[in-house]
Amino acid sequence: MRQLGVDIENQVVPILEEAAEILPDLRDADRGLYTAVTLPMAAAYTAAVSTVAESMAGAAECFRDMHGALEDCASDYEACDAAVAQAFGGE
Repeated sequence: MRQLGVDIENQVVPILEEAAEILPDLRDADRGLYTAVTLPMAAAYTAAVSTVAESMAGAAECFRDMHGALEDCASDYEACDAAVAQAFGGE
């Protein structure tokens, strides 16, 4: 369980952060779209990029929080396991 939290933070969060770094480049295309495509299409693109940017930041934070929650859960599990073992005469 502890390794799952580490793996999520090490393998998932960097992908989300990398995607978030690319999004400003996509925003730079916004201005050009307003002259190259219809206004509704350009507006939809702008809204989509903004939504994805917020989603990436929020998702990365959620996965970081999940790592902490998994650590807490593993600690609680170990404490419970130790208490049960002691109750039954174990270590």
